[in-house]
Amino acid sequence: MASKSQLKLSGKGSKSGGSSSNLSASSGGKGGRKRVTLEQTEVLDDEDEKDSLAFKVLTVEQTNSLMGSNVLQMQEQLKEIFSLCNYTIDLTEAATLDYYTAAVYWGVQQKFTAQQLSGFFTVVHMLLGNVKDKHMSLVENMVEFNKLFAGIGIEDVKSTGLDFFDLPSVKSITQYMYSSLFQHYRLFLYMFTHSQAEEIIGTDLEVEVAKSASLPHPPPLEEGVTEEMHSLYIATPPPTPTPEPEEEKPDAAQELEDQVSQSDLFSQLTANDVREVIESVTREMLGSLQTEIGMKLQDKEAQIIQRINKIHRVAE
Repeated sequence: MASKSQLKLSGKGSKSGGSSSNLSASSGGKGGRKRVTLEQTEVLDDEDEKDSLAFKVLTVEQTNSLMGSNVLQMQEQLKEIFSLCNYTIDLTEAATLDYYTAAVYWGVQQKFTAQQLSGFFTVVHMLLGNVKDKHMSLVENMVEFNKLFAGIGIEDVKSTGLDFFDLPSVKSITQYMYSSLFQHYRLFLYMFTHSQAEEIIGTDLEVEVAKSASLPHPPPLEEGVTEEMHSLYIATPPPTPTPEPEEEKPDAAQELEDQVSQSDLFSQLTANDVREVIESVTREMLGSLQTEIGMKLQDKEAQIIQRINKIHRVAE
């Protein structure tokens, strides 16, 4: 806290006109001598506390909580503080949350005190508000930034509420703001002055559910299952098919016995028996052939006789 010294000049005698300041003087006595008494009192300056930019945006509790968090926890807390719940689909909220999180994380890395971190975040918030709400140009916003740190490090010059920073800290903050906000100023200005294009994405979801409670399907389930899962684990398995009767295959021993019996039968035949068998087979096969040939010869003979008769008739 800064303090002011109030000086009072008091004396006995007739009063004379005072100056425009808070100083008052009185003269009197012999020879026109003046007796001046100085009284110095220390007065608490509440106006300095009101003009300070610390804890204007972030409270003491919020600042201390952010200082003890990692970067993911910082992002979650800033999302709740500034109601940036749609940052996953809204580009402006996503950029704002990223901007705030990076600023707080950088301030913690610089080992700022709670007062310094809160004051620094107030500056960050004010500069972004100039872009978002007032649509200031780059030059205008840089002028506002310079006004915030004017008077720091200079005696007898009152600053704008950031007296808790020293010149090295101000230099670091200036470099950070130039590399984070001012370097990408046109992108921020374009983002806050143009509406984001809305894109609706739809997805068709097909869910197979069980049929009514009739075999082979069970009663409907609370959740849908695929047909493959139903067939493997739920559906009643089909009945086992009845095996077809196998064809009876001839016994190899029986075939061998038949062959042996036939060979024994042929061995008992004599030469006359074989001759008679051959002749009987020949007569059966050639008998019909002989009859057919004879009939054809008779037809041919009849035709020749008819031609001869015609020739005789012509000759007569």
